Amino acid sequence: MAQVYQPQGISPNGRPYTVLVAEPSKFQAKQLQQILESEGYKILAVAEDGKQLMNHYKEFKQVDLIIMEVCMPVIDGYAAFWDLRDASPILPKIFFISEENSPGVVKSLLDNGAVDYYVKPIKREKILEKIKMAIEKVNPTFK
Repeated sequence: MAQVYQPQGISPNGRPYTVLVAEPSKFQAKQLQQILESEGYKILAVAEDGKQLMNHYKEFKQVDLIIMEVCMPVIDGYAAFWDLRDASPILPKIFFISEENSPGVVKSLLDNGAVDYYVKPIKREKILEKIKMAIEKVNPTFK
């Protein structure tokens, strides 16, 4: 019997993985949304800044992955990361896709619970591979 194609964005139980995106560039947000939706991911919301992201997170509560840019207006991604960490007993899976590539920033975010960090530009195959690995990672726990 032939194996049925299972889009990457669909969990083994048949539910789409849910994603919040925080990206100030409308073009890059749309590009990312199209890539993810083509694989079955469900985009709950797209935020243009960290404050909008925090509001969406409070609204949806349960998300499988948050994808965000470090360089955002109002509340940047770095500050939003710490706000998310403080807001929940279990840190949501946070995957950064950013133009920011300072080793200190990347190391700090990864050491403190971000599941991955990808430096732009977005390449479809590479980003899908990284997101799949991020979804499959076990959340870090903090005391």
